Amino acid sequence: MFECKIENFKLIPYVRMTRRGKFVKKRALQYIQNQEELAWLIKIHGRGAIKNFPVVLEGIVVLKKLRVNADLDNYLKAVQDALVKAGILPDDCLKYIGKVEFAVKQGKKDVLFCFLKEMKRELICLSPE
Repeated sequence: MFECKIENFKLIPYVRMTRRGKFVKKRALQYIQNQEELAWLIKIHGRGAIKNFPVVLEGIVVLKKLRVNADLDNYLKAVQDALVKAGILPDDCLKYIGKVEFAVKQGKKDVLFCFLKEMKRELICLSPE
């Protein structure tokens, strides 16, 4: 099991970008910088390791200023990207993440909680029946 709690970090949700756009668009540059910092914080504050895949990704993002019209999946993608960049996950595909339980809510301070747990064998289904 891997777990991580990062306080006072404002997570920027995923920004769609092109190969060129990530070098010239202001929002894309902010996202990339935010990802670098988050990956570094995950390495420092994370505890535990994952031995078997796929895993269950459980996460809660608490924000002081929550944009109500923000997409939940963009916050999830940002966390997945940071876990890959930190080297905790080899990739964010279904081979490595089998289930996701994720929430974003408003609170008194910015906090990220992240847990990776190995999936139980009965939950893994590689081919449809």
